[in-house]
Amino acid sequence: MLNHGLENREYIKLPEGVDIAITPAGVVARSYAYIIDFLIRSLVLLAVGTVLAFFGDAGQGLILIAYFLISWGYNILFEMESGQTPGKKRLKIRVVQDNGLPASFSQIVVRNLLRPADMLPIGYFLGLVVMLFNNRFKRIGDWAAGTMVIYDDELAARPELSQGEVHIPTISLTTEEQLAVLAFAERHDELSDARRRELAAILAAPFSAAEHEIEAQLVSYARHFAGQVQNNNDYPQPEGKQ
Repeated sequence: MLNHGLENREYIKLPEGVDIAITPAGVVARSYAYIIDFLIRSLVLLAVGTVLAFFGDAGQGLILIAYFLISWGYNILFEMESGQTPGKKRLKIRVVQDNGLPASFSQIVVRNLLRPADMLPIGYFLGLVVMLFNNRFKRIGDWAAGTMVIYDDELAARPELSQGEVHIPTISLTTEEQLAVLAFAERHDELSDARRRELAAILAAPFSAAEHEIEAQLVSYARHFAGQVQNNNDYPQPEGKQ
């Protein structure tokens, strides 16, 4: 099978038959988002605490209640609306289900109620360790809830390929392999020459094609997978592969 995890991007097929591209958000982006949210919560708690402090002993009790509600309710409130807290929105990341669809209210609650487990023994240490050992960077709460955090801009429609030669592969490819070829063609112009050659070499294995022509061959196949009209016969096979 071809390696379709180009640059950590994944493709998920929705129930409607539509493929969407996602990129799981890593530790750095999620850490920055957490810091932003932590500062916002701290400012809100400071403002509320300053006001309630004028109410004496009753105010002290209300401060504890406010701390509980803000600490636990902040993430749930924002994430159940759009999958984004202010911090996540600033970093352009969002919480979704494992299948790429919007997370449900119960999933949002579960992933946030398990934050104490991720914080063990201190400073989110356990959660960070778990995130670093899976390619979707899921913490314990995400595993339990069936959620993950992705870059929001990856939900945009797939880019349209340039017009050109369209060829049908002479071998059958799985859906994942077709998506890998599409991903290569979509990003072809963005990649460096060295990276293009590296990825093309990975994708070329089933085709037994000459190194100097494989990039153009893959792009022509991608146009076919994207629905462009064929304008030639199958791509010429190397000698001995007819």
